[in-house]
Amino acid sequence: MNYRLLWVVSGFFIGVVFRSFFNFGWAGIGLITVLALAFASQKYFILALICLGTVLGVARYEIKDQSQLPGNHRLPGNREMFEAVIIDEPDERENYVRYVVEYEGVKILITARALLKFEYGDLIKIDGKIKRVENFTNPDGVTFDWQSYLGKDEIYYEVAFPTISLIEHGHGNYLREKLFALKRVFLNKLTRTITEPEASLAGGLVVGAKDSLGKEWLDKFRQAGLIHMVVLSGYNLSIVALAVMWFFRKFLSHNKSLIAGIVAIILFAIMTGGSSTVLRASVMAILGYLAQATGRVSTVSRALVIAAFLMVLLNPKVLVFDTGFQLSFLATLGLIYLEPLIAKWNWIKRLPETILGLKFREIASATLGAQIAVLPLILYTFGNFSIYSFPVNLLVLPIVPTTMLLVFLTGLIGLFFLPLAIPFAWISYILLTYMTSLVNLVSKLPLANLEIAHFPIVLTMLLYAGLIYLVLKLHKKEEHLAVSPPSA
Repeated sequence: MNYRLLWVVSGFFIGVVFRSFFNFGWAGIGLITVLALAFASQKYFILALICLGTVLGVARYEIKDQSQLPGNHRLPGNREMFEAVIIDEPDERENYVRYVVEYEGVKILITARALLKFEYGDLIKIDGKIKRVENFTNPDGVTFDWQSYLGKDEIYYEVAFPTISLIEHGHGNYLREKLFALKRVFLNKLTRTITEPEASLAGGLVVGAKDSLGKEWLDKFRQAGLIHMVVLSGYNLSIVALAVMWFFRKFLSHNKSLIAGIVAIILFAIMTGGSSTVLRASVMAILGYLAQATGRVSTVSRALVIAAFLMVLLNPKVLVFDTGFQLSFLATLGLIYLEPLIAKWNWIKRLPETILGLKFREIASATLGAQIAVLPLILYTFGNFSIYSFPVNLLVLPIVPTTMLLVFLTGLIGLFFLPLAIPFAWISYILLTYMTSLVNLVSKLPLANLEIAHFPIVLTMLLYAGLIYLVLKLHKKEEHLAVSPPSA
């Protein structure tokens, strides 16, 4: 990437971050423009380019923000009865369900009782109190920016526990409706052949259906450092794709196994409904996967920056308020820049090269690279850290591709003839039980989950600054050794 363009893009990201926290309106844009002209007149061209990018970033956020301002036709606090269409897959929790509906071009978040079951594309009648989305304070005293979190998806209104009745099915996008219906049938076949919680874990592995695991098991997976197995992120997809490639490398050539990994990511994205979150994670995963599989770090890293720029250009609010986007981007950077360095560590080289025909050593270095890259953000955002994450991942990841294949065959064959799927279900159950037993054991170990309340953002930035410095220094050292002539 041209260095001038790189400074502009860097400034663009700075501008979006700045505008996410501070709003000085168009006056602020004018001030930064003056600074850019001043730096250019003094021939400080790098600072001028950064300021130019900052202006563009602030302006793009301002335009997006103005275009998403909620209309005045919906008065908060009034009890209203209206008809709306569910425009996304329901978010099912233990005690409630969240629906996103659209009414006259306005998105509204509906929180309903878990007993009510509606699907994507349903036209429903809602009777409840509409109010503007408001921030709330957690039990630990921290205020959560609920407005900005939902604002990135253009949601500014919500209705809590209204009376809901179904009017009619089939008002959504035809393709997405069929995909979600296929997903529901697929998961139903799994639950009929595999017992819980293994069936829910199987659904999380293959189609990202994590919510059916329940809060208790999700907490256990988080404590064991395996939550990425059942959530949609670039980290999850990248590791899964690498495992698939290593699996197929036993039967296919390198190029064909590379294609198999990409196809696995695409199929995963399709099966989960192709939401914007999944698409962003898929793009990040494919780029990180290509970098790790081909070794073309510089080319893929430029592609990663371009992809991130386009995503933020399309929706600038994802840069600060979408944790999934941040984790995907950082995990991909970890695969691109940290994994090659970690692979050369002496203790990594002492690990077995292959286990069960898979590149165990490569799995270890890739997993550790991604985990190191996301650790500071996880500490800042969630305030928890699993000290057993790395060894647990090493014990689980080698069997993930085989388990996913068997689970997929169980659900697929079950769609046509359920008794024929039972042998695959039994083998899947054994592998899934191994995972759940390991997670259950680790979650009970001392210090399984270290909680750090109010991890400071300054320390987070310092950790990333130190990590960047270390990576640059090590890469520079490698380049110096590569060009240095051998000693006599």
